[in-house]
Amino acid sequence: MSSLGARISLGASSVAGQAGRFVIVGMVNTLLTGGLFYGLSFVLSAWLAYTVAFTLGVVFSAAVSPRLVFQARPSPSRRAAYVVWYLVVFLVGLASVRVLNDLVREDHLQVVVLTLIVTTSLSFVGSRVILTRHPHGEGT
Repeated sequence: MSSLGARISLGASSVAGQAGRFVIVGMVNTLLTGGLFYGLSFVLSAWLAYTVAFTLGVVFSAAVSPRLVFQARPSPSRRAAYVVWYLVVFLVGLASVRVLNDLVREDHLQVVVLTLIVTTSLSFVGSRVILTRHPHGEGT
């Protein structure tokens, strides 16, 4: 029973450490890409501004997050899954921009902030699952 308690405690601290590192890396990424999204939204359509900023954010995240945030060296198949997950997050974010900007008609800042809340949450959960899960039988 104590072994189970130790694993739960270790898992919780692992998640907390990953979440902390995700927040730090994410803040840098969000400040850069959020600022770019906000600035570009005045000269480009909102969806195109979001696309440019998100693409640059994914490049940054793919380069930094696996090792720095999750302390993982993902296989090529996991890297592919990571990219696919970010495509899903991108599409959800694009839908958020469409709804908030075009249908609800929120101002630029609210569109950016609300879209970032949705996509950041999805990014952390999906990235953690993809980059830290162990195949069946591994680690036992």
